[in-house]
Amino acid sequence: MKRLHLFEFEDLPWVPAAIRDGGTDLLDMGFDRVGFYLPLVADLLDVLDATGLRTIIDLGSGGGGGALSMHSLLRERGRDDLRLTLTDRYPNAAAVARVQRLGDPALSYHPQPVDAFAVPAELVGLRTMYGALHHFRPEAVRRLLSSAVADRSPIALFDVAASPMIRRAPLALAPLLAAPNMVALWVVTLLATPFVRPFRWSRLLLTYGVPAIPALFAWDGTVSALRAYTPDELLEIARGVPGSEAYVWRAGRAGNALSLVGYPKG
Repeated sequence: MKRLHLFEFEDLPWVPAAIRDGGTDLLDMGFDRVGFYLPLVADLLDVLDATGLRTIIDLGSGGGGGALSMHSLLRERGRDDLRLTLTDRYPNAAAVARVQRLGDPALSYHPQPVDAFAVPAELVGLRTMYGALHHFRPEAVRRLLSSAVADRSPIALFDVAASPMIRRAPLALAPLLAAPNMVALWVVTLLATPFVRPFRWSRLLLTYGVPAIPALFAWDGTVSALRAYTPDELLEIARGVPGSEAYVWRAGRAGNALSLVGYPKG
């Protein structure tokens, strides 16, 4: 089947922050525990080495899990010279407070909303995005890349890769594939929530009292698999961006992880 862009609760502005953040915090913990982004470290190092940049501007950061995990992995490889600024259209208040408590001069969370399609001029550096690309339709991905190219900014996007099994399946089987996945994600939410940090009573209430977080996580997680891109799809979009011929573009997958990187030639 082709990519299906169904709605996700996380994208809806009226969803309360406590529910949205509950889902992103759970996802960040899961990605961190399994080392989801570990195979992509080399891709990011290549861009940093090619551009000489030392500042990373992360877009759509949410709880910050992906960017913070990658920052730690880069430090483990001796890259103590890097500064990371997290940003989001809906800044995660808990993540802002957590970054502030760390007191690390190399880390900051921009407290004001940041539109990934119109990054403020003062936020200069390598633009990254973790686990958010599937939220965008192809035209929006094109706009995201166009903004980076227009600003001559390098960009590195990391996300879940499209499942070959799902892509080979006929559209009629989508409900049959989705149902067991939703049940599994619901159960995972119930089992994993007590281990999510920082601890919040609201998270327990919205998981075991009124199960809003399990509902969001089960639905959004399943839809994310249907929305996910392939490397070829991302390269096709990137090469259609005005000015893209002045950029080096690479896309690939490592396990279930997807990457697209682009930076100015020369």
